[in-house]
Amino acid sequence: MKVIRGGVKQSPSIGLVLGAGGVVGQAYQAGVLAALEREIGWDPRNATIIVGTSAGSVTGAALRVGVPATDLAASLYGVPTSRRGGAILRRILPADSTPLPTPSVRSMLRPWNLPSPALIVRTARRPFAFRPDVALSTLIPRGQLDITQRAQGLDDLIGDRWLEGLRICAPPARLASAVLASCAIPGYFRPVTIDGTDYVDGGIHSVTNADVLRAEGLDLVVIISSMSAAHGSANGADGWLRRTVHKRMEREIARLQTAGTAVISLEPGGDARRAMGLRAMAEDRSPRVIEAAYEETRRRVASSPFLSTLGEPPVATATPAAG
Repeated sequence: MKVIRGGVKQSPSIGLVLGAGGVVGQAYQAGVLAALEREIGWDPRNATIIVGTSAGSVTGAALRVGVPATDLAASLYGVPTSRRGGAILRRILPADSTPLPTPSVRSMLRPWNLPSPALIVRTARRPFAFRPDVALSTLIPRGQLDITQRAQGLDDLIGDRWLEGLRICAPPARLASAVLASCAIPGYFRPVTIDGTDYVDGGIHSVTNADVLRAEGLDLVVIISSMSAAHGSANGADGWLRRTVHKRMEREIARLQTAGTAVISLEPGGDARRAMGLRAMAEDRSPRVIEAAYEETRRRVASSPFLSTLGEPPVATATPAAG
């Protein structure tokens, strides 16, 4: 998980949280952001702070280096981008962007890892803070797919420059390494080593990590969470996961609201969830996901006066209900 800060100072100050979700999560984010840009004229590149986790770190980095949201959507949809946005994307995207292989059950049949001494000690000291999901991520077989080359373009563009206000839950690293570490899905992608320590997907700690902004004094935080479900209501094979992610996000929202920050959360409704399906890395679903995400966001804008005035100065002091 990483936080990138910069852009043009706005009134009100707005934080943008982009959660995990794989390739279909990126497509969902692109559709939502494109709708916000086109329907209400808010350019997410001008967010005061961008928080990106896993897939959201890719989207966040692209926004911060200057790619418009509409070009992110166009690129994933497979249609022409703007001249300037396309030029940036060609620099940061891999020349050979072949589809990623689908994770297989066979990969989970490889030998599992033993609990590390640090995990055992930490659990003994703080048993009530033990999180089985986080512990499990350290035990599953080491991922074998190396995606380092996919970030080579970003590394060539940014190098070792540290974007203004960049904050990361890991030792200092080049931006490309930070993005790779945040995207390293356990058991699928190879962990990213930074200063001798292996790092895996930031979504293991939290899919959104929105509450890292609670001390920033922002007027508003917009959360785009592709792995949860609107209103926490979801059935089907991924229903439990989506409800769990929604509940964790609600706790993070409560911390932000307690700090005096208004929050708007945007999550997939039924149409978007059906378009996303169950395979997070299904690149062929991107066009359908973008269309559904855009339309759901357009309807949300039409029914929400608060959201429809996003970016207009200044926001009310009252905190709207999240959802």
